[in-house]
Amino acid sequence: MTLPPTSNHSLNDYQAPKKSSDMSALLKTILTLSLLCGCVTAEPLKILFFSGGGKTADTGHNGRMNHHKLIPDFLRANIDLTYSDQLEDLNPETLSLYEAVIMYRGGAIGKPERIEHMIDYVEKGGGLVAIHHTCGAFDGDSDFISLIGGEFARHGSGIFTATHVPGQEDHPALGGIEPFSTWDETYVHKNLKDDRTDLQVRDEKGRPESWTWVRDQGTGRVFYTAYGHDGRTWEKPSFQRMITAATMWAAGRTPMPNTDIPTFSYTIDIDGHMHNFEGRPEPQRIQNQITPEESAKCLVLPDGFQSQLVAHEPDIMNPVDITWDDRGRMYVAVTTTYPKIDPSKTDRIVLCEDSDGDGQADKFTTFAEGFSILTAISWINGGIIAAQAPHMYFLQDTDGDNVADTKRILNEGWGLGDLHGGPSNIKYGFDNKIYGCIGGGGNFSEGHNFRAGIWRMEVDGTDFTPISLLGGNSWGLSISEDFELFASSANDGPAKHVYAPYPYFNALGFKKSPAAKIDDSATIYSLTLTRQGDHFGKYTSASNFDVYTARSFPETFWNKIGFVGSPTGKLLGQFKLEPDNKGSYIARNEGNFVASFDEHTAPIGGKIGPDGAVYMLDWNNLIMLHGGEIDNPYRDKSHGRIYRITHEAGSPSKQYDLSNADTPLLLEALQSNNLFWRIMAQQKLVQQDRTDAVPALIQLAQDTNMDAAKLNTNVIHALWTLHGLGQLDGSNSLALAAAHAALKHPSAGVRKNAVRVLPITDESTQLLTNMLDERDANTVRAILLTLSTMPASNELGPVLYDLKKHIGSKNGLLPPFNLALIRHGTLLVDQLIAQSPPRDHERESAPESEPKMINILKNSSFEDVDEKGLPDKWISKVHRKEVALAIDSTVARTGKNSARATSTVGGGSEFLQIPYLEPGEYLLTGWYKTNNVESERGVQLKAAGNGMEDRVTRFVTGTSDDWQQLQLNFKVDRGHGVLIFCLFGAWAEATGTVWFDDISLYQLSSDKPAVVEAAQVETVLAKQSFAKGAEEIIRITQLVANKNQDHTAVFMEGLVDLYDIALTGAQVQRLKTLAADASPKNQKHLAVFAANNRIDIGLNELANSIQGFSVDLLEGNPERGKALAAACVICHAPDFNGVAEQRTPPLNQLSDWYLQTQLQKYKHNVRGNDLSDSDGYLMKTLMANYSHQQIADLVAHIKTHPHKPQPGSLSGDPIKGKEHYISCIACHQADGSGNQALNSPALTGLSDIYIVNQLMKFKNGIRGSGNGDQSGKLMQLSAQVLPDEKAMRDVAAYILALEKSEPNN
Repeated sequence: MTLPPTSNHSLNDYQAPKKSSDMSALLKTILTLSLLCGCVTAEPLKILFFSGGGKTADTGHNGRMNHHKLIPDFLRANIDLTYSDQLEDLNPETLSLYEAVIMYRGGAIGKPERIEHMIDYVEKGGGLVAIHHTCGAFDGDSDFISLIGGEFARHGSGIFTATHVPGQEDHPALGGIEPFSTWDETYVHKNLKDDRTDLQVRDEKGRPESWTWVRDQGTGRVFYTAYGHDGRTWEKPSFQRMITAATMWAAGRTPMPNTDIPTFSYTIDIDGHMHNFEGRPEPQRIQNQITPEESAKCLVLPDGFQSQLVAHEPDIMNPVDITWDDRGRMYVAVTTTYPKIDPSKTDRIVLCEDSDGDGQADKFTTFAEGFSILTAISWINGGIIAAQAPHMYFLQDTDGDNVADTKRILNEGWGLGDLHGGPSNIKYGFDNKIYGCIGGGGNFSEGHNFRAGIWRMEVDGTDFTPISLLGGNSWGLSISEDFELFASSANDGPAKHVYAPYPYFNALGFKKSPAAKIDDSATIYSLTLTRQGDHFGKYTSASNFDVYTARSFPETFWNKIGFVGSPTGKLLGQFKLEPDNKGSYIARNEGNFVASFDEHTAPIGGKIGPDGAVYMLDWNNLIMLHGGEIDNPYRDKSHGRIYRITHEAGSPSKQYDLSNADTPLLLEALQSNNLFWRIMAQQKLVQQDRTDAVPALIQLAQDTNMDAAKLNTNVIHALWTLHGLGQLDGSNSLALAAAHAALKHPSAGVRKNAVRVLPITDESTQLLTNMLDERDANTVRAILLTLSTMPASNELGPVLYDLKKHIGSKNGLLPPFNLALIRHGTLLVDQLIAQSPPRDHERESAPESEPKMINILKNSSFEDVDEKGLPDKWISKVHRKEVALAIDSTVARTGKNSARATSTVGGGSEFLQIPYLEPGEYLLTGWYKTNNVESERGVQLKAAGNGMEDRVTRFVTGTSDDWQQLQLNFKVDRGHGVLIFCLFGAWAEATGTVWFDDISLYQLSSDKPAVVEAAQVETVLAKQSFAKGAEEIIRITQLVANKNQDHTAVFMEGLVDLYDIALTGAQVQRLKTLAADASPKNQKHLAVFAANNRIDIGLNELANSIQGFSVDLLEGNPERGKALAAACVICHAPDFNGVAEQRTPPLNQLSDWYLQTQLQKYKHNVRGNDLSDSDGYLMKTLMANYSHQQIADLVAHIKTHPHKPQPGSLSGDPIKGKEHYISCIACHQADGSGNQALNSPALTGLSDIYIVNQLMKFKNGIRGSGNGDQSGKLMQLSAQVLPDEKAMRDVAAYILALEKSEPNN
């Protein structure tokens, strides 16, 4: 076997779960661990881990997640692990491939013979390791329970320690562990087999409860432990060692340790420096650093892949970015000053060269130095563009000594307010412009105030242009081979798609749409302990998004797999991109591409290199958080690694030296199978104005072939190179003809790009119109967006409008469709109104019916019967022994039927529905009769689900001749399918009979996040007309006067968001006359318009009756709130005193009522809905999943923390500020203490940075424009009084000078 330079491990045949042909069944996921080194001679022990679990981050009973924690110990024990969640694998042929089976599975078996196969497998010598809920699996089948050795009866939960049975401490299945404490479910068992040997017991109210045991069956061995409900136990080293030892024992193997795997030493964090948002027992155990060579042996990769350590400390540390020059040489951005601006300016760019060709860098040259918080580098136009806020530089070596001798500022205006959110991911785009990403630091050049998104600029650094908001703290951008923009952002945002760039909206003055979140799951699958701040078990630190754009990996990767770093998860994840047929993509979480069980490893990205390999940047740090962790002593500034990931069957991309390339060589490189070389060649052809390449480019653009990725990248780059050389503006007919021909290319990716290079002409409009029957939705999106830039065509408007029914709810197509229709549908408003039916005055005056309580459950009184004679719409299931389930037409409370469950020998059963419930409060009620019911649990109603706390009614036994009622209230915190049970015996057993009838589920209140629905296109068109001025508003109001309000209200809704429309007295009077006779629905829109524009058209009373935002103030519980606060401390600090540099306020200074008000405004989309407000948008996203009660609990916890004085940093003049503050006194009081009656918060105690930031938002209309935000609109008017930012700084300085008074709580 040929070994890689550093040993690592592979996941043989690793594939993420896929859908079967009917899109309903998950196929098998196989993760076989094999050691790629020759130090272990024994054959690996082959083990099947049989389990289940969803793609959520909930670790409860989730084998999909939890089995990853066994991988390090299994590698050390030379165990190959295969994971499956498919019941079909319980067959003799599959089982015979393994020496033991680990079973961590509940639920039904499907086919009884599978149990027979499992028993036969063990009796013939196979091993079985059964964990936790496996003792309750397969419907309590007696033979399976006998195999396990006992059966689940009931459970509680808590922190406890199971102790070893005297005399069994050294049993090999325990692995020599000491008893350990953990939180877990406290199982109580029944039907225990006498032939078992208990190894551990747990105290159950003074008696020993069997907890871990072993037994033999036939020639096979069985191990069982009740440990293992969720990740809190699975991450325990003692649990992992026990399961490893038990697996070896069950398989009858003697341990053969793999000494190639490093062992770790640990330090106890006595001083509590390490953050602990997960609430682990303290003091924590911190793994000590290991060598780069040892750490490389801790990497696990998919089968066929290998890693090589390319560079490491002391030559490079904290690598934040890498780039390659036009010779394929690698440069690394070393950023050791993070996370503080350091006057020593030790950040630098290092050229890393491999002089002997062994794949490892051995020559290191400092290309440029003297930086602090260097965040991005990219080789463009013969040098490196380097980002160090507030500047972006261009660095160039002009004398050939590999050291930059030219350093000039390209642009400035990059914010320093958030040092972990500076500019990153600088890339040369297909359209010959520079693209990049920005986090919370933002850009404030040329009047911009843009954070947390994708931006674009010219190669010379001019014309900074926001492209799309990502939200959160963004640090990821990838340009795919067909010029799609994909991105990632922190806080549960590993995969996003820029489907509608901002410039299209700006051109038409239309409200923008942010990037779409496209991942199907943000779960991370860590192999070791993770320490996160929020979004536990998810990509809370997603960094970079790199689509694989070469051909050295298997075909399944080509332009389809995006690599996303998760430094807190110690892994580089992979997402598979698939068109969603709605104008965007789905990014399917395929699990790990590279994962490490070295706790210091912190992958922040996987860049595709000039050789087609993936280069993984390992920041190598225990500390990845920022808020409150800036000076954490565990923060590491002396380590860092870069790995090259290759595939055994792949060939490296052809390498070029393009530093002085002639045109023929550039044209050759333009046809490389690696995007790196293609974009480098295109860049040089365009930036060097190589017009001599035009004939060859035209010929290249006419190639009609496709590769296995259904692309022709040669054509795409030929078109964009011609575009960059100015050959597609109509001046070169041959070039334009080639572009026109490409509109019919067999590759959708080519067609999509051909659309985008068309010149803005009437001819292009016609060509695009002819393509509106295109079947590829992403190409349709490009057509619509491009049409929105073309000369307006009144003839095209009706054609586009007819597309509305085909667009439907295709989210990725709706904004582009609206944009195209706005451009070409200016005359449609009149036509569409004219087509509306006539007005019906009688129906308008009909009173609206009172809202009724609606029973959410189907067939709630069991009147409908299925073909089996059981209740239709209900799942009728026996889960313990024998119960007869039936419809009883002789007993009913209402109607004709009831649902009956009866057992003479004892059993358990359920009637079940699983409705999807949105967040809110619910009431479940139902009626029952009983006859001689005897049971531990009896008869119950129960509601359970992932989005809520399980609730159950009292249990009923005995006999009840009259119908009795059971009911319970429960709360759903997040939208989810909720299990509604009618239980007989619960999960114990019962005898007797129960009848159920009239089971009802009512929603009492809704905590569903307010969603801003995309405006209907009719509203958008009308708004465009209304914006022309008063006469147009009057004219359209006249048009709708005699038309049906149900058809015309959608047009009049376009008035609602119009402000500052100038009307003369005569025009107000004319509009007042029309308003008096308008239909009720249209009067409502007119009333809002009048209120927003401060005119009286006789609808003031109606305007006042339209309720604005109203807060629901509740009493909070600080203990409950503590568990909700983890997501807040990242930005607002653990003591909630805020971080001024990150513009976050001290929450504990703000009054309880004000905090609840603002957080509810975020929740209900009243605040944070402007995409320019990246901070607010993040808050809105965060609060969407909190209920009003949870907000109150959170606020109560925040208020338990004392407030600290805030420093001033903006050098405002408090003397001048006092003059400006006079206009604030009426609401905020002279001492700045605020006034709850006026919805005015206390201002004292806030940082000047935060005050100025909010005043700017009010002045610019970014804050205060939400629907119903009356106090916000008042603040907008107040902020207008302040002439400029200097005045705002002065006001902030005066407020800081005020003596702190107690908030008005």
